[in-house]
Amino acid sequence: MKKHCMPIILLILFTFSFTLIMPTTLAMAASPLNTLTQTSSSNSKSNSSFNLLNVLIGLLLGNLLGKNNTTENPNVNIKPVPFQETDSNITTSSSKGDAIIATAKTYMGVPYVFGGESPTTGLDCSSFTQLVMKKNGITLPRTAAEQYSIGTAVDKENLQIGDLVFFTTYKPGASHVGFYMGNQQFIHASSAAKQVTISSLDEAYYTEHYIGSRRYIK
Repeated sequence: MKKHCMPIILLILFTFSFTLIMPTTLAMAASPLNTLTQTSSSNSKSNSSFNLLNVLIGLLLGNLLGKNNTTENPNVNIKPVPFQETDSNITTSSSKGDAIIATAKTYMGVPYVFGGESPTTGLDCSSFTQLVMKKNGITLPRTAAEQYSIGTAVDKENLQIGDLVFFTTYKPGASHVGFYMGNQQFIHASSAAKQVTISSLDEAYYTEHYIGSRRYIK
């Protein structure tokens, strides 16, 4: 009788261990994709182990995939770059200003004549600016005082090429005018030089008699 008891006990223990342990072992050995598609017919304890394993695998895969899809360095502070709109008016003004100065230079050396209005026989300061502007599509009145009364006032520090610079000379108010060329230079019909010439705003005379500037380029 004792000889038969031991094999029976071992068989019972083996069967019990197989029933409890093997489903969990097989579930852990299976791939995550096959495990998710299988249906379990095991007892309630095996189902609990199976479901817990699926949850753990899902969390593990989600964590790994999430890290692999992250390309930004969390330590880098990325700031949005603000959209910068180009100012077309500045570009147009620069182009027109260059054209105005180019036209003005074609009259270099033309004689200065007070009240003159001809590029052949002579020009004065305001007829010179009026003529150059007319050739560039801008209409100005005849005298320096009238030209000074229109247009947009510009600070001396903000002068752009093509702006008009005004001076008070033989009478109060704007009585002389020329075109700003950049680098503190301006071109004008000068009574002192007796012709259309280029002078500097830094010259003592023009510094003392400067009264303002106007912009007509739109």
